[in-house]
Amino acid sequence: LYCHPTDARYAHLVGKKAHVPLFNYDVEIHSSEDVDPTYGTGLMMVCTFGDVEDVNKWKKDKLPLRIILTPNGKMTDLAGEFEGLPVEEAKSKVVQKLKENGFIIGEKTVKQVISIGERSERPVEYLPVPQWFVKCSDLKDDLLKRVDEINWYPNFLKQRAIDWIEGVRDWNITRQRSYGVPFPLWKCADCGEVILARKEDLPIDPRHTTCHLDVCPKCGRKHIEGEQDVMDTWMTSSGTPLINSNWSGYEKSFGDSKVYPMSIRVQAHDIIRTWAFYTILKSHLLTNSIPWKDIMISGHGQNENGKKISKRDMEKYTEKDGYNRYQPLAVMHKFGADALRMWASSSRLGMDLKYSEKDVQTGRKTVLKLWNVARFVMGYLEDFEVDSHKPQTQPIEDRWVLNELHDTIERATHHFEKYDYALAKEAIDKFFWTVLCDRYLEMIKERFWNQDLYSDENRLSAMWTLWEVLSAVIGLYAPFIPFVTEELYQRIYKPFEKTKSIHITAYPESKKEWQSETPEMDVILEILSLARKQRTEQKIANSVKMKEVVIEAPHVDSLKPHELTLCSVLRTTKIIFSKGDQLRLTLQPEDQNDA
Repeated sequence: LYCHPTDARYAHLVGKKAHVPLFNYDVEIHSSEDVDPTYGTGLMMVCTFGDVEDVNKWKKDKLPLRIILTPNGKMTDLAGEFEGLPVEEAKSKVVQKLKENGFIIGEKTVKQVISIGERSERPVEYLPVPQWFVKCSDLKDDLLKRVDEINWYPNFLKQRAIDWIEGVRDWNITRQRSYGVPFPLWKCADCGEVILARKEDLPIDPRHTTCHLDVCPKCGRKHIEGEQDVMDTWMTSSGTPLINSNWSGYEKSFGDSKVYPMSIRVQAHDIIRTWAFYTILKSHLLTNSIPWKDIMISGHGQNENGKKISKRDMEKYTEKDGYNRYQPLAVMHKFGADALRMWASSSRLGMDLKYSEKDVQTGRKTVLKLWNVARFVMGYLEDFEVDSHKPQTQPIEDRWVLNELHDTIERATHHFEKYDYALAKEAIDKFFWTVLCDRYLEMIKERFWNQDLYSDENRLSAMWTLWEVLSAVIGLYAPFIPFVTEELYQRIYKPFEKTKSIHITAYPESKKEWQSETPEMDVILEILSLARKQRTEQKIANSVKMKEVVIEAPHVDSLKPHELTLCSVLRTTKIIFSKGDQLRLTLQPEDQNDA
């Protein structure tokens, strides 16, 4: 038992012994500043091993060790009449026995913090078992330098690796289970001598293979036993960069490997302290280098309560109609694979993302919108000659949309180079929905509908621009929604390309010829928004054309060269320009009854 050194209730008992009821043995009473005198009775019972604090006290104060649990979770003979019982059943029966004997004088419900198994969700029990370790606690400075040699995306998660290394202990690489990579060694049961397997015998499983030596080289006895434990999973998976570069097969030329260090490691944030750290450690020890140049850290997909979606959620959760929203195949069956990918690609690097069916539906809207936009565009390109050159003169909206496309490709490429696919998608979405669909496509319709007002050259400029823009948009979206983009590529662009699939083409590149200064577009876009607002307020249907529109603006002369563009924007054939102190529109529909 332990009490706090300043707890007057128990200070006189320190150094004495307390009797353990039912089991007839005595335990010493100690003091420790780790004990909280306000919690419960103010006494801490050290029951090797109830939790980590018990382990620490046992080790520090050299307490006697009583192992009451077997490896299969049942009580040993030290439990007396409770021998053979599972832990939970034994607990209940011990409490019952204490009551029967009058040893319990009061009961109180308290909250406790205990360690539980992630999968079993049951309390963790400790057993002292010999373990194999990799010594790394004396390598902190070297490992911190290795971490600094790697490019971290996002960079703030680099600190998590630093914090782990600064507090790291030696690495326990042993697991007591039936599956896993075996340790290639035997031990002498008499003197403990370790006998390693010969290199030419590897790989080998000593649990099922006799040692190559008949007697122990140290004591000369024959009691040689194969190691029954297996390696921690990180002990083997931490070697993936080495395995991929065939390190064991090409030791002499390994230093010249074009594969190692690898370019990137992709993983989640919860295994920075395991997979990332152990891979860095192993590469440092075996090759004196880093395992990869970049590391990209993702988050987890979470349920609505903020808990990581696991296989258990995929297997157990089912809605009334039989639909499991945590099962990828079920989600894909309902919304399509592209829609699910659009949701997943919305996650920022290193950040968790809660699952939302609404967001998956939004992804599906993007897929359907892209398909419909492609159909819409192809309706205007029936007479377009693919090998035609860029028109010498282009309306301002054509030059504007190409300039916006240029900037979007630059931004998306910049984000992809930093592995930030979510920001790349945001940039592409903004161009597709706002620039292309909401504005540009609406601005060019009149060119194709009103052939008396717009010239063939004007329409050719629109067709050439649409062909270029749609190709780039499909390419930009290809990493996010690979199925619909591949279908559109095959139907529209494959007949004119040598590449069999969009997914083996080069990612869209910005073209210098697309860059253009279009300052007047700000006012033109403002006019478009104002016209839409006034149509709504005046209840004028979008299908109704304007007999004339009066535009008042401070710098109205700068708008006159773009009269045809404004006619298309405002759906009219007549514009009256007037100088004014602020932007105003006066709409006059062709049929006043429609207004």
